[in-house]
Amino acid sequence: MSRVACTFLFTLFTLTGICQLIVVPIPKEQAEKKSSSARTQDITPLTLPFWDDFSSIRNGYVDSTRWEFGTSVWINDGMGINPPSLNVATFDGIDSLGKPYSVNDVLAKGFADKLVSAPIRMDLPTASERLGISLTFFYQFQGNGEAPDAGDILSLSFKNDQGLWEVIWSKDNDGTLAKENFVPVTIPITAAKFFHDTFQFRFQNFARLSGPYDTWNVDYVYINNGKPHTGERIYPLFPDRTITKPLTSIFPDYKAMPIKHFFTNPATNLKSPSITITNRRSDQIAGDGQPVSYSTSAIIYLSKKDEPAVIINTPLDNNISIGSDLAFDVQREVILETIPSSNTFDATSDSINIKLKVDFDTRDDIIKIGNQGDYDFDVFTPLTFKTNDSISASYVLSDFYAYDDGTAEYGAGLNQPGAQLAYRFDMKTDQQDTIVAVDMYFPRFGDDSNQIIKFQILKELTNNVFDILYQGNFPIQRNTQNKFWRIPIVDLPPGVKDKFYIGWEQTSSAVIAVGLDKNTDSGEKIYTNINGAWEQNNTLKGSLMIRPVFGKGKGGVISGVEKNSLLSVYPVPNQGTFYISGHFEELVLVDIAGRKVAIEKEKENEQTKITIINPTAGLYILRAFQNNRWLSTKIVVQ
Repeated sequence: MSRVACTFLFTLFTLTGICQLIVVPIPKEQAEKKSSSARTQDITPLTLPFWDDFSSIRNGYVDSTRWEFGTSVWINDGMGINPPSLNVATFDGIDSLGKPYSVNDVLAKGFADKLVSAPIRMDLPTASERLGISLTFFYQFQGNGEAPDAGDILSLSFKNDQGLWEVIWSKDNDGTLAKENFVPVTIPITAAKFFHDTFQFRFQNFARLSGPYDTWNVDYVYINNGKPHTGERIYPLFPDRTITKPLTSIFPDYKAMPIKHFFTNPATNLKSPSITITNRRSDQIAGDGQPVSYSTSAIIYLSKKDEPAVIINTPLDNNISIGSDLAFDVQREVILETIPSSNTFDATSDSINIKLKVDFDTRDDIIKIGNQGDYDFDVFTPLTFKTNDSISASYVLSDFYAYDDGTAEYGAGLNQPGAQLAYRFDMKTDQQDTIVAVDMYFPRFGDDSNQIIKFQILKELTNNVFDILYQGNFPIQRNTQNKFWRIPIVDLPPGVKDKFYIGWEQTSSAVIAVGLDKNTDSGEKIYTNINGAWEQNNTLKGSLMIRPVFGKGKGGVISGVEKNSLLSVYPVPNQGTFYISGHFEELVLVDIAGRKVAIEKEKENEQTKITIINPTAGLYILRAFQNNRWLSTKIVVQ
């Protein structure tokens, strides 16, 4: 990458230091593309009312019955902060497939994402109804993305009866916007030129075109039909109690954890998840709330090698009331009363997958009759506000830890030679265990050059060689669509206890990024070292797609590179020949990069003479296997 590109990315995404930690776009799952003219012909014209909160979207693309240009904006549940409902439409410098609009000029700016409605029959409302028709939406500046610069704009345009687009509303970064706020906007549609049979509206952003920059989020888009509400209610009114944040995990900190670690203390390794809902009914008054309750269920898959999976369907809660006083626009965190019992899990399973589902009974579809219900049939038909009332999440007990949910929205990594990244993992067991592999997702984002990283597993973040549990140079394998690459640790897999760090040292200036999941956040576990000192990340939100895998090492659990007084080696330093006292089942010498070094061993009474075949000056680690454990010490060759 050029110096200009490096400096530019630093300005936008680094935490501290020059060219330290950057965020890059990555390819998304491919979708069938059609021309814009073909899409217009394919979509059946809509009638009012129009509403989309994007909550039913699961593949990242807009609903093709409501919108054109399905691969432009990106529908997701990770970029919005406190959205009106789960999922938002994100506008930035890349499309929903993760492709930048400009790949040759990193500083190019222009019109980027666009969200264009299907044609709407605005000729059908009566003259009296047209007096009350408005478009309402919510927008957010930045959210969990990168802040738009001065001059970066989000705009709304209407198509008039001559087929021309007219900008009706726009917003730029004027210094007053807060990234955590969704701002409601209501635009009355009054001009006669917009009441025709192929009316459309369009959101579009003006931004830097070379990456995930200058972010805006849009949610909860609604055009009413102009018909009056029943009773004296304030407009706009949404009879909608909606999920705004996904389920948290049933495990402390992680989305997945090793099954044997879980069963060392199931009581502390299992917790009640929470889910957040919000009332969107703007005229809500005390004592007049719609009663809300929820039900939960779980499907548990118990898997053993060479045996059919055992599936257990478990109802948990049924119609648990959370009351009728849910205030307008105030988020309510609901902690589930019941979760799957660990007694349901089979500790002899190789893996257990738990799928938890929550269904809210919000009565959003109860037609208003007197004091019952608040769904005005004439105003909202055929809309249903029940589409955002259920959600599910999966959790895994297997042989690995995972902070991430398995899907990357971006990539995050380094692009400076010598820079280091480390990701902290805290053990959910008090027992020592052995890391036999590490799964990492290195996505493609434009740089497919062959690169090598110095992979590391560290006990502590120090410059002490004895805190390096494992180290080796590996050519990375870039994959698409959230496919992990496994780094097997065949020789001397390290034992860990309490905590450890996984990461790498950069060996080139190429951008090497690992998958970044924005739906979960373990950003405080990320550390970087640019100028010789480790620094904790306090800016980047998300989870890296790095997963340590546990198993049996040789002789069971082994130790890391620890200084141990039980090993007696002399002379130190030496010129390639030294002696070790005692009897050992195996002796292995490795260099500081973790590579085996060829040696000759010769027994001499109560000691062993070791000769390095091709000695070079430097630091080595001698590992000795004795009494079902590995001991280690450093060897200095002059």
